[in-house]
Parts: sequence; C-alpha cells; structure tokens
Amino acid sequence: MIVRQGIKKIIQSIGVLALVIFAFASCDPCRYDDVFSIPEGDIYFTALPFNTNQPGIFQIDLQEKKPRYIVENGILYSPPSRDKKIVFVRNNPSGSQDIVLAKIDGTQQRIIAGDYKWYSRDFAILSSNGRSIAIGANGNELWLVRNESEFFKLSSNFCKGTLPAFSPDGTKIAFVEGKDIYTSPQQLVVYYCEADRPIKISTKLLPGQINEIFGEPSLSWSEEGVFVYLSISNEENYDLIYSASYEGNYENASPVDLIGCVEVVPTLEDGKFYITGREGSLWFVNFAEPVSKYQFLSPGSGYSYNLFPQVNFQNSKILYTRYYKDDLNLFHGTLEIVDLNTLKDKTIKPTIISSNVYRAFWNKYKR
Repeated sequence: MIVRQGIKKIIQSIGVLALVIFAFASCDPCRYDDVFSIPEGDIYFTALPFNTNQPGIFQIDLQEKKPRYIVENGILYSPPSRDKKIVFVRNNPSGSQDIVLAKIDGTQQRIIAGDYKWYSRDFAILSSNGRSIAIGANGNELWLVRNESEFFKLSSNFCKGTLPAFSPDGTKIAFVEGKDIYTSPQQLVVYYCEADRPIKISTKLLPGQINEIFGEPSLSWSEEGVFVYLSISNEENYDLIYSASYEGNYENASPVDLIGCVEVVPTLEDGKFYITGREGSLWFVNFAEPVSKYQFLSPGSGYSYNLFPQVNFQNSKILYTRYYKDDLNLFHGTLEIVDLNTLKDKTIKPTIISSNVYRAFWNKYKR
C-alpha cells in the first residue's frame, strides 16, 4: 500500500504546464429533477483540497477545464454508472466509515448498509449498470449489495489489499482470494450477479502471486466481458500478464521481459496492453507480433510511479496518477493524461490536470 511519508518535490522536468491546479471555490451542488440534465464531467477523481485533511470528490470537463467540487468528504474507487450514480466511502470523525450512494453530481446522498455491524468499510465499487455495489468489509470479507436492499457475502477469504472488478456490462464480478497480497496460494474467482443469489461461475488457481508495489492491485476485464487480466509474479521472479476466461479452462500468462509489470489495462486488440513497468513508467506493449514490442508512454523511471491507468471510452486518451518517489503520500499524486493518438508520431507529452490526487476515472457514459 502507499505509505505516508516525505515532502513532495515539484518536478517540472517533463516540461508540461498544468491545465488546472486546484483553485477550488466553494459551490453548492444544484439539484436536477431529470437525471440526464445533471452537469457531468469527463473525469471524476478523489483529491485533497488545500488547507484541509479531508479528501473530496471532483469532476472536470476537459473542454471547460474547470473542476467542480461535488462531495466534500468521500473517496471514489470506481467510475460513475450508466444510470448516473456514484458510490464512495466517507470517513467519520469517530474512525468509522459510511458507504454512500449519490447522483452523479453528488446530490441525493444516501447511506448503504448503515445497519450492518462491520468494523471497517474498506472500499465500495459500483457496477456499470448501477444495480450492484461491491463492498470490502472487515479486512477480508467481500459483500455484494444489489438494488440497495439485497445483501450477499461473496467471500470470507477476500485478498486484503486488492480491489475487485465488475465486468463491463455489470453482470459479473471478478476478485482474488487469499490470505493477503504477499502470500500464496491465491485464486481468481468470478461470480454471476444477476441470479436470485449470486452464482460462482469460475475459480482458477493463480500460477504466481499478484503484483503489488504501491496502491491496491486491481483486475481488468476485456471489452466484451469474457477475459480477466491481472499482473502476477512467478517463482522465477518473472512478471506476467495473466489472463483467464470464466468460460471453460482458458488461461494464459505472457512474460513481460526487461521492464516488468505491476498494472495492466487491455486494449481492444488481442495481445496489446497498457502497463505500468516496475520502474514506474507507463508503456504500450504488443505481444501480437512475432517479437514483442514496447513503446514508451510517459516518463517515470528514477523519480516517479505512474499508477491506476484508465483508458477512455473512445480509446483515445489514458489517464493515470503520478507519484514522486520522494513523497508517496496517498493524496499527493498528480493527475495526468496522455493523448494516445500521439503514439503514432512519437510526440507524447503528458498533460497535467490536477495535484493532490489519489485515483481518477473516466465518465464513459457522458452524454
């Protein structure tokens, strides 16, 4: 996990001017009767405003380039849903947490599972169809809340320190079971969420141990929702991109030579991925060619780690949070975007969006 230490050094060596550096004026969210009239952002992110120790949630329209403060106390772990909702974790002064569901503009907030006697609410992830919420509780439990009223415990052996992932259509959820991220054995589990009770449809023993340097290791789905991807290391200390299908026995592990791999995001083409290498840089890798090809996306080696990469719906841009190695505080990251069209002419220049950021997500369903 990211540790809280150090003093951040402002590094401008990449020669990019910031589009937005937090100038947050207080604003009272407006209320909208029609969900489709709610102002939406291209990106939703958790950040720490200046002069406060309480993280909040912001949205930004990349055309207007002006962030909008929508939730004063909350941490996002997933993007907005298709039906214009967000879910987040709110930390209370007592040390407890609430899971809060709200409209995409932060209004009409309501607490989910407030009566459950969980001593910790570790994360909350919303499915794309808005029907299901995955909640990490008590360190090693994973719960599914459906339609805000149906509760199902999916695992009492959830791998602490990881995050699950819903399929693109929101009907399935994949996660890792095991004692913790540092201990084998670990297994990949997939549930179908739309039956009367969620049904376990796949269990596969991982041929290695999930990779973790900083931040919660997460899983990724293919666009059609058949394959699940994650980064693992085997006994020979090779980093592998592991893929598996919940349909049948398909499994594959592709070694990532030289640069290693700690996070992986699949593209729309087989054998092509965006990854964060061991040294911290972001790369495009192509295993579809007879000889694997690696293309540099953003600098990082030696002074920063580029984490939590996310590709937009048009597959034209990738965002990530840059953490400088002399300051790995959870909320001291810098949100940056790379235009993937510049891969062709090799004129890649990250655009800085904001400072003091933890995680960010594309709003893939913006109208």
